[in-house]
Amino acid sequence: MDRRAFLTASTLGLASLRCGPALQATTGPGVAAPTLAKPAKSTVLFFLCGGASHIDMWDMKPEAPMEFRGEFKPIRTTGADIRLCEHLPLLAKQAHNFALVHGVTDSGLATGDHHAGYYYNLTGHAPDITFKQQGNDRR
Repeated sequence: MDRRAFLTASTLGLASLRCGPALQATTGPGVAAPTLAKPAKSTVLFFLCGGASHIDMWDMKPEAPMEFRGEFKPIRTTGADIRLCEHLPLLAKQAHNFALVHGVTDSGLATGDHHAGYYYNLTGHAPDITFKQQGNDRR
């Protein structure tokens, strides 16, 4: 991992730790914000560029038609309402220790380019016009 990738990943992890107060502020009236026993000490981002499909590993859809769901079976985990692929039994035992994000949206600001999308998601900044000029246009 080069220095830039390390700094990007580290910054993203540290920034995510600061999201707690912002998320609590959006809790509606009469709804208690969830509390943690202890503050999180670290964040791990599984960035599976070219990796396994999320439908086959993290977001199993066993009720979907055969052509849309993955070939693997979901298994129960120690986390509430979390099901993982049958090939992840050790991770399933630790599911009560992690959060799984199922939905991320681009809010209508899609780049139409996976590489630019990675940049956007990891830095929080939309790539400027020079991004494609530097040979980063990878559709």
